[in-house]
Amino acid sequence: RQTMNRQNSLQYPLLGQASRQQLEQYIQSAINDEAQAADFYTRLLKSAPDALSREFIQNARDEELEHLRYFERLYQDLFGRRAQVNFEPIEFSSYKEGLEKALKGELEAIDFYKDVQLSTRSPIVRDTFYFAMVDEIQHATMFSTLFNRPGI
Repeated sequence: RQTMNRQNSLQYPLLGQASRQQLEQYIQSAINDEAQAADFYTRLLKSAPDALSREFIQNARDEELEHLRYFERLYQDLFGRRAQVNFEPIEFSSYKEGLEKALKGELEAIDFYKDVQLSTRSPIVRDTFYFAMVDEIQHATMFSTLFNRPGI
């Protein structure tokens, strides 16, 4: 049996402590990403072919707007000013392509939000990113379901 030395033992946060400037960048990025996703899903919703597709996409859009409000409030509370929202719209030429981009975007958000949680000791930052990450997992499942339906 091998004994762990002090250098190999787990230290928290697991990915190292993010600086205040890094946290500001992470939260700003989350704000931009959530606004971009809400805009994207609003447009994708218009090409949804059936009720289930509309339900799933509208649910994801509404939750992205909720995350946006939470991240904006977190930014305001931590940095004493409003964040500026800046994003480029996600383009797609077909409903199927839109679903694929949505699924990939959700999976990237899950990884990013997990990494932010593992880079801070701040409970409010961790909790806010955790809350959004859990919803992003649900969104990825919904978009995967829609993407893999026959005839789409």
